Amino acid sequence: MKKSYVFNTLICCGCTALIFLLHFIVYGGVLLKSPGYTGLFCAVWIAHAAGYSGTLEPKIRPHTAVRVRLWQLLYCILFGSVLFVTIEEPYDVLCWFCVVYGVVCVIFFLRKGDNGAEPWTATFMMLWMLLTLGAFLLIVHPITVSQARNLVEQAGYTDLYRFQSVDWDAIRFAQVINNDTEIIGCTMPEEKDPLGWYGFRAFKDGERYCVVVSAARGQIEVQEKQGE
Repeated sequence: MKKSYVFNTLICCGCTALIFLLHFIVYGGVLLKSPGYTGLFCAVWIAHAAGYSGTLEPKIRPHTAVRVRLWQLLYCILFGSVLFVTIEEPYDVLCWFCVVYGVVCVIFFLRKGDNGAEPWTATFMMLWMLLTLGAFLLIVHPITVSQARNLVEQAGYTDLYRFQSVDWDAIRFAQVINNDTEIIGCTMPEEKDPLGWYGFRAFKDGERYCVVVSAARGQIEVQEKQGE
């Protein structure tokens, strides 16, 4: 394998690791609504960088007028669909990735007229994904797990334990099992959070509480005392 392939593959893997580190560790799993699809998106570029996509070598293809128009029509339909979904779901980072990819593809790749892709194009796109994620965080400004924990502690709660799994059903009730021995229930607010919730089992004045923090709004939404 050429050094350029190894170098670009390492960069792409590092960018992917950073994205999922932010999602699972820093933001506690609320950052990406579709981590599986995001991982597939990153895997495609890692494959490009490693030379396994089959498109790294330019191929000679006839540029007939019909073929070009069909590709342009398909691209416009796909890009328009993704743009519409992004407007409807502005808190879905994957949609942001797809929109930016469409714009960058037109500006740098389609205008270039290349039929193939060099290893550096994968690194280029992964770096754009990181820039897009950074823009999303600056615009939406969700709070992290650590900030949510500090917010609850500042409200006077101690001995915090974050929910390991949260299941909101139709009646807005959260049931959390801690080590198969403890069940915590919370009545959720009417207004939904566009990103998700940070739930904590906490104590205040010797009483056990369920405290839920909004990831997008950055405020405590539920402070419910737990029964014995």
